Amino acid sequence: MTDHLILAALPTPNGELHLGHLGGPFLAADALARHLRAEGHRVTTVSATDGRESYVLDAARREGRTPEATARDYHARIEAALTATHCRPDVLLDVHDETAEADHRGWHHTLAERLSERGRIEVHRERLLSDAGTGEELVACWLAGRCPACGEEVAGYTCEACGMWFQPADVREPRPRHPRERVTATDTASAFLRLDPAALLDMARERRVPGDYLDLVRGYLELNGPRWRLSHPLGWGVPWTTPAPLAPRQVHSTYALGTTALFLLAGREHARAHGLPDNPLLAGGPHRPRFTLCFGMDGALPLLMQLAVQEATGLPCAPDEYRFNRFMTLDGQKFSTSRNHVVRVLDYVAAGLDTDALRFHLARLSPGEKPTDFSPESFADDITQTLAGRLSRLLDVCEAGTPAPHTRAASAPACVHRLFEDTAARHREALRTGDLAQAAAAVDDWLALAPDAVEATGATRVLAVLAALAAPLMPRWAGLVQERLRLPDTPSLAAAGRLLSSDTLHLPAPAPGSLPRFAPVDAAEVRALTRRTA
Repeated sequence: MTDHLILAALPTPNGELHLGHLGGPFLAADALARHLRAEGHRVTTVSATDGRESYVLDAARREGRTPEATARDYHARIEAALTATHCRPDVLLDVHDETAEADHRGWHHTLAERLSERGRIEVHRERLLSDAGTGEELVACWLAGRCPACGEEVAGYTCEACGMWFQPADVREPRPRHPRERVTATDTASAFLRLDPAALLDMARERRVPGDYLDLVRGYLELNGPRWRLSHPLGWGVPWTTPAPLAPRQVHSTYALGTTALFLLAGREHARAHGLPDNPLLAGGPHRPRFTLCFGMDGALPLLMQLAVQEATGLPCAPDEYRFNRFMTLDGQKFSTSRNHVVRVLDYVAAGLDTDALRFHLARLSPGEKPTDFSPESFADDITQTLAGRLSRLLDVCEAGTPAPHTRAASAPACVHRLFEDTAARHREALRTGDLAQAAAAVDDWLALAPDAVEATGATRVLAVLAALAAPLMPRWAGLVQERLRLPDTPSLAAAGRLLSSDTLHLPAPAPGSLPRFAPVDAAEVRALTRRTA
């Protein structure tokens, strides 16, 4: 048994979750956790909303309320969406909540002091655009322009097109993201972490970070030099105080020690869950779990820079494994709440549509190494043909009480065992590597084998195996199948293997109409969700 800590994304609470968010890091983390638990490991899943990210301030001004109220409102909506889709982690932290706020703020200062003591903080002067009327520097959510690496349109100093991060002074064709009466230029001084490029790349290679993300780190170093931003003059957030206040508006960047502080909160929650004496991401030692991070590719650079924070502070705070996903689009275009080109998770739930069906299809589309696209029509076809079609026919056979060709309970024949072992091995490997599309394909494969397997070993045993394969992706449906078949174990591949091998366990046919089923999906009903106004 291995202890695991899985951190799923760190969403900004400036809006609701849409299907692209859900089908990326949240589903990946949840499926991995369910798989590991079924394999007998001890797992803690944690996420947190990044309640001091600059876009919270942007949303607050747009909506006419305080940033804290904005963050807490959208945190609650994010939590509701994750709960409704069975993706809620064990702990979902709100940095504005009293249970997290003091530690989160305190760790910013403690980490900065440690970096200062080790001589790893540098102060660099910058010339930035600012609002001539208010004196507000145009950084983060207030800045727009073009990426200095690829030339695409950007907001702030990160590019969703190529994944690059850069300095505000390097943005091409810089301009205010929102209208300003008059813009001028101003000088300020910001704090940076001095990087050790060789150590950073070595640590990333040790974690088997894919080559395209290593290239992204190299590209960052070439563009920016060996430094990572620790502070910026946003004027809202955790004030910068170490080694000395730089300017009244300088606050910690949430993409530097702010991220480290969220990691340490996750370590704290793991220690509390398992009665450990110390936070394992502070102390290390034998209690340190395997720390896996699931995140979108747009956050790859700041999250890989946590390796630099670990190297510079000497604290074992960085992940052991990074699982990045590409973007999922909607009808070939980026999900966009501002253009109302979006399907919000809570709208999907409110429409009464099945959340396990959504999870299964999003797993099939899992945007791991390449972008994928969600289409209401493809979704409807998939669920109608696969879950409401082929699966329903297997359920019909189970409820009809079709027996295996044995007069008494008997173990499955060798041919069925071989089919199961092959499918289970591919399924385990898919979840081990984070390939949810291949995990969904294993479910498809077993469904395709079902008619022959039913004839050899009986419909209920075939269904029990299917539930074990489906459990990480469709947990509600798999749990109901397990309950209706009156099986003693939670769905797992190990339990399914024992069931196939048993020559004593007899599974009676479930009562007609008792097994959970999926309804056909109307594409027009899903399409209508893309036209809902905010």
